[in-house]
Amino acid sequence: MKYEVLWKNEWKKLTKFMSVAISIPLIFVFISRFFANDMSLEVTFEHISILELPLFFGGIVAFSGFFSFLIALYIKVCAVVVENGKLIGRNYWCLKREIPISKIRNVSPFSNNGIEALVADGGVHGSVYIPMRTAKLQELLNHLKEEGANIDA
Repeated sequence: MKYEVLWKNEWKKLTKFMSVAISIPLIFVFISRFFANDMSLEVTFEHISILELPLFFGGIVAFSGFFSFLIALYIKVCAVVVENGKLIGRNYWCLKREIPISKIRNVSPFSNNGIEALVADGGVHGSVYIPMRTAKLQELLNHLKEEGANIDA
């Protein structure tokens, strides 16, 4: 059974975050430039008209939407599959790994550089990262526990 990652929600959140993270510093630059130039709109906006500002910020949102879509597609490929007694998923470097469920030593939380996941450690078989934003995550963990994986979560 395939356990999909909720990538559309991540796409929306990343788009909002990136848009705000890019726009707020630019707004501060415009405000500081406005006050540094004796509150003159002509000097502050000499390279861009005030009427073009909505297009400028719309471009920032479009840029954020495009790149967050690429990141969301990357997140989408991190779906986990359970079939034939094996857990199939991606490791830290996004390489595909297969771990026999009975060989899973433990499942521990992992959080680093924005990656929030559960790590299924299969010893010599490697590890599989299960994203925290996986649909039916609790059902997956219960299924792994029923199959004999050592899960304390």
